[in-house]
Amino acid sequence: MSRQSHHLFDVPAAKRSRTSDILLSIASQGAEHSLSLGTLATQFGDRTFGILLIFLAIINIVPIISIISGLLIVFLGVQMILGMRRAWLPASVMHYQLNPVQIQKALNTFHPSIVKLEYYIRPRWQFCEAPIVDRINGVAITVFGMATMIPIPLTNLPPALFIILMGLGLLERDGLVQVAAAFFGLLVTSLLGYLILM
Repeated sequence: MSRQSHHLFDVPAAKRSRTSDILLSIASQGAEHSLSLGTLATQFGDRTFGILLIFLAIINIVPIISIISGLLIVFLGVQMILGMRRAWLPASVMHYQLNPVQIQKALNTFHPSIVKLEYYIRPRWQFCEAPIVDRINGVAITVFGMATMIPIPLTNLPPALFIILMGLGLLERDGLVQVAAAFFGLLVTSLLGYLILM
């Protein structure tokens, strides 16, 4: 097995931090520090995939916008297939300066909710952090991202739910949730295939 192939199956040795800890770290930097989207992306690392996927899947239910959000979901899926460790956004977007006071208030507001969510969704099944798993997830996200763009009422809801579930799994690196999302995706695909062939 080549070194590159072996790398695809590498699993991080260090225990993963929680999203709530990162939120506290950013909030504790104080309102006097400048804050950009690029800084947030650096702090969240590969969690940016989960955050963006959840956001895009939620707004996907809005007509017309679903086409744009679907394209962006596909864009993120392709990045995961290529092995990128954090979501890429244009420099003009990454350098956009955020209001540090408002961001600090928002982080402090959402922190309790994130802590409650982490009771159910938490880092586990560490083997799912291997790059090969991310690439497989990227393929599924790309396919379901394209499915969300189908211009038929309600057809984008099941794939959007898959994207949200997978986004939650990637956000906390919860392997169990990622696998649950995969099974849900297979179920949706099987049902659609059955209905089409009827």
